[in-house]
Amino acid sequence: MRKRGVKLEALPELVQKWTGLLGLDVKAAFEPSGNEKLFPNRIVVSGPDADVLKANRGQALDALQHLVHEMQSERDEDKLAYLDADGMRLFRMREVLAMGQMAAQKARDLGSYTFGAMSPRERRWIHISIKEAGDDLVTESEGTGHLKPVKVMRR
Repeated sequence: MRKRGVKLEALPELVQKWTGLLGLDVKAAFEPSGNEKLFPNRIVVSGPDADVLKANRGQALDALQHLVHEMQSERDEDKLAYLDADGMRLFRMREVLAMGQMAAQKARDLGSYTFGAMSPRERRWIHISIKEAGDDLVTESEGTGHLKPVKVMRR
């Protein structure tokens, strides 16, 4: 039997409590991403100590997000909460989407384009953006492990 998880609405308060116990002065609140399909349930962590969570490409933020997902006991992408520190992840989403547009054009011109290794979340953004770019392209993650490249190809 699956354990009951923490409700989505309670997560900003939980994030603030955990970061407070770590001695960090931050606030956490839901803010829309502008693209709820790609970045749903965005919880923005901001304040004087938000930079601590952004350091080292957001490794502390990733760890905190992992704990949040474990507390949610949810596996549906649309119901999971995603953490962002001072807009760092929102900026990265927009950057990845721009890279996806460039890759779509390269794949149309050259037949294929391969990205370097990406996180699962970034790969998802690429797969969705290429699917929305037209029926003439397909994507495929290559390799094994957490960080994998994505290949964009003409059909």
